[in-house]
Amino acid sequence: MEKQMIVFQNMAALENEMCESIVRIINDAIQQKGHATLLLSGGGTPKGLYNLLSFQDLKWDKINIGLVDERFVDGSSKYSNAKMIEEILIQNKAQRAHLTKMVFDSTHYEKNLKLVKEQYEDFKNADIVILGMGGDGHTASIFPKDIESEKCLSDPEPSLRNTNAPNHPEKRISLNKAFIEGAKNVILMFSGGLKKSVFEQSESEKLPIQYFKKNLTAIYFAEN
Repeated sequence: MEKQMIVFQNMAALENEMCESIVRIINDAIQQKGHATLLLSGGGTPKGLYNLLSFQDLKWDKINIGLVDERFVDGSSKYSNAKMIEEILIQNKAQRAHLTKMVFDSTHYEKNLKLVKEQYEDFKNADIVILGMGGDGHTASIFPKDIESEKCLSDPEPSLRNTNAPNHPEKRISLNKAFIEGAKNVILMFSGGLKKSVFEQSESEKLPIQYFKKNLTAIYFAEN
């Protein structure tokens, strides 16, 4: 059954409530097992949330952060999700958090994927996955009309794949659906009327996001 969308008038209100929820989940995880694991998306939408999280009083040295997806670029590139998270989240009170990147060898696409699969074993059954959604209905780096993305949706076991984006940089790395849905909490955040229409029409259009709807823990939407 699809979760009901939580609607906010603006991103600031969404970020405050979502931040409180994430803090509760992290604290519970650390209390129960001594550490917490987060899998985070890139893009512009979560930047305010990540900045807000960086000021929270958490046991950051017990928090392991990974990526939902990444562009196959050098870590210094403006397109790097890891770079964005380092510059916005791994700051302030969160400087002791540990980030596991997805690009270990930026010269060899297939070799890098093998290394990422090994490093991301520890992120199976993560405490939180934060997803976003593009205007084309993609989530993570799982895109419409891409063969490798379609495999991400149908893989029976948690894994990662190199996928192909319709825009630059085309080479991507993504967790597959089974990996994402293995998390204890899968949270979607997005904003704007256009994206809301895409989300609502995703079943009829057979867009990637529709395959995740029934297993989302929460859906946070900001009108502006």
